[in-house]
Amino acid sequence: METSFRESRPILPKKLFLVLTAVLLSTLVFMACMVLIFHSDMPAWSLPVTAILFMVIILFCSLTKLTVECTGEAVSIRYIVRKVVIPYKEIIDKKWGELGEIRNYGSWNLKGVSHKTYSVIGDDYGVALKLLGKRVVVVSSQEAEKLFKTILVEKKEE
Repeated sequence: METSFRESRPILPKKLFLVLTAVLLSTLVFMACMVLIFHSDMPAWSLPVTAILFMVIILFCSLTKLTVECTGEAVSIRYIVRKVVIPYKEIIDKKWGELGEIRNYGSWNLKGVSHKTYSVIGDDYGVALKLLGKRVVVVSSQEAEKLFKTILVEKKEE
């Protein structure tokens, strides 16, 4: 199936990821200094366990991504480890714009809605999809207008 739109980005922006990594590594260095220089009463297992835990957190944060892909049949969203495929036949309506505005789906006259947002930290724009079964999915994107134009919608009622 030919892909007409594809966008894949890390969930944490690079600067935020670098700050997180610096804080975790400096905490580990501080703990090591406390044990080696100041002979702290820290348990012997705490330093290696903390080092392993911090490395797992750093690795996990570096590998998490939001991927949005539009093919001829569906919109596919991969968020961290979860994959959601939305066939075009399930999409009733769509909006694009600022995330704060499109999350307010009041113009769709929906009550009791199941709402999911797949977003990258720091994104301001995205696309909201109204789906069959009173569901709304919001996806952030750097190219929200292009994603909006790529998604095919046949107007229908629930």
